[in-house]
Amino acid sequence: IHALEDCTLRVNEGEVFGLLGPNGSGKTTLLRLLMGYLRPTRGTAKIAGLDCYEQSVQVHQQLTYLPAEVRLFSNMRGKDLLRFFAHMHPGGDYKRSLEFANRLELDLSRMVAFCSTGMKQKIALVATLATRSRLVILDEPTSALDPTVRREVIALLNEARREGRTIIFSSHVLSE
Repeated sequence: IHALEDCTLRVNEGEVFGLLGPNGSGKTTLLRLLMGYLRPTRGTAKIAGLDCYEQSVQVHQQLTYLPAEVRLFSNMRGKDLLRFFAHMHPGGDYKRSLEFANRLELDLSRMVAFCSTGMKQKIALVATLATRSRLVILDEPTSALDPTVRREVIALLNEARREGRTIIFSSHVLSE
């Protein structure tokens, strides 16, 4: 199967770019190519002039990525997890993480092991969106969220765009 045959794509700085399509249409494959997790059969994938596969370490320094299937340390509390991620990423901002968590009404005192799927998704979104990276890549970021939280996440994405950040996200929900 050739998932992205003859695919050409250019996303400009400061743009919000949505990949819309049903499951199995190649959205995640494209994002994995951009992350350098997959090598293109033909052609290239580049971010900021860097080859996504050959220069993946430098590419990763330019962005923040949220995969579709979130896996978090279950033995940590939400607050500690946000602190950890803020310190791990060069653009991390713990104070901003706490502000975003408050906006999403997150209970950060809970152990991640005892959080619902939606709560884990909100923690992961906060950790991702609170960074100061110029590029944010989100794979199905709202799939486990209720409509009210989805609206707030969309508001956070619009704020990121106004800050001049570039957002690439995949979804199968047309309204997003």
